[in-house]
Amino acid sequence: MNAVYVRVSTDEQAKTGYSLQDQLQSCRQRLLSLGLPNISEYVDDGYSGEFLERPALERLRDDLRAGTIENVCVYDPDRLSRNLTNQLILADEIEKAGAKLLFVTGDYDASPEGRLFFSMRGAISAFEKAKIRERTMRGKRAKVLSGKPLFAAPPFGYSCDRVAGQYVIVPEEAEIIRDIFARYSGKKYGILPLGADLRACGIVNIRTGKPFSASVLHRMITNEMYAGTKWTFQIYQKLIAQKKRKIIHRDKSEWVAITIPAIIDRETWEKTCEVREQNKVMAKRNSKREYLLSGVIKCAGCGYAMRGITYPKRTKKEYGYYVCTAYINENICNCKTGIPVQELDEAVWNHILQTYSASYIAANKRRKTIDKPRHDTEAQLANLKARKATILKWVSAGTVDMDEAEKELKNLNTSINAVMESLESKPKIIDISPKEIASAKTMDEKRRVLLKLKIKVYAKKEGGKISYTIRDS
Repeated sequence: MNAVYVRVSTDEQAKTGYSLQDQLQSCRQRLLSLGLPNISEYVDDGYSGEFLERPALERLRDDLRAGTIENVCVYDPDRLSRNLTNQLILADEIEKAGAKLLFVTGDYDASPEGRLFFSMRGAISAFEKAKIRERTMRGKRAKVLSGKPLFAAPPFGYSCDRVAGQYVIVPEEAEIIRDIFARYSGKKYGILPLGADLRACGIVNIRTGKPFSASVLHRMITNEMYAGTKWTFQIYQKLIAQKKRKIIHRDKSEWVAITIPAIIDRETWEKTCEVREQNKVMAKRNSKREYLLSGVIKCAGCGYAMRGITYPKRTKKEYGYYVCTAYINENICNCKTGIPVQELDEAVWNHILQTYSASYIAANKRRKTIDKPRHDTEAQLANLKARKATILKWVSAGTVDMDEAEKELKNLNTSINAVMESLESKPKIIDISPKEIASAKTMDEKRRVLLKLKIKVYAKKEGGKISYTIRDS
């Protein structure tokens, strides 16, 4: 039997038939021209050549091992794989099975010279793939640095003007967005009560005609696009197996902010963020036991949040511990020892009672201190934006090198983002009196104190000793 193996790497190519029929026809003609009928086809539609785990390829390898195949015809070496190592593995398996490897675009010679040429072609193929990826990413980054977003499906409230390269507000959807943010920030709802309130008022997703789900509402109130800032290059996807990708978060220094039309004002957004943090700290969810530091405590070893867990003992007593959640996120943390809840809660609360009375007075004194006039910072921001606009004009006119322009635009965007953050940031004001701290007795009262103090507790236990630090969140 003679085998034809063809492959395309994307689902879209597979659906449209792009190159698949071409490959099959060319491979069949190649075999028939050599007087080799009895052809069997092995087609991998929408599978990356980076990995060997492909359904049709695995069937082909099984048939090779069974000795039922005499010739294997492939359109080009990169259809086997763009990975040189994988190409050599497959070529070696075909040779060991006593079959002959044929290509439409050239002849394969099993001699040392032929294998060297085959290896060179594989290396060139891998290089070409890397260059395509690099050029694609470079083009996307240049577009974003010029202030134009990378369009995907527009979120509720917006449509896309692809000619102008900008998002456009949809008025009737924008009204619903404003209503949702007003209800959430004004009534301090959780997601589920917010959804129930919207359903009771007959407010639905006008795109689908159905009520807003909890997941959709959560994406809405956490999307800064609605406040006029779209962040790009926050994450990237890495192919780790066939049909399986891993989402990797980029460092914040790599993020790029794009200004888009705002549906809500910045004050509403900041209030929403504050309510979201409050709900996060105060949420009881399905916990059978309350933990004072829930939503506040982080692991001092790796920075991941810690969660409270209660273990029943034979004595019918229950013992609570704070444990690191790194394992949930498939990360490794060396701080594997749980921290007793009661011991740490008491230590942290006593620390707050002893120190925050003095810090309250100091913080309120700092309210009247202005480090730098706001108008100076605004002038700096205007100057940076003017420089950015000038460079973009030079790029449009073709009077500046693209590499140099991209580098300068990246630096300018970093500076603009930093200045904008300094304008938006507010000095920490402890909006709570020493009397309120001292009078807190119940779990809810103490947790509300922690919420107003806006702190994070970083803790760990080593050698039987608990250590912790308290930082501003």
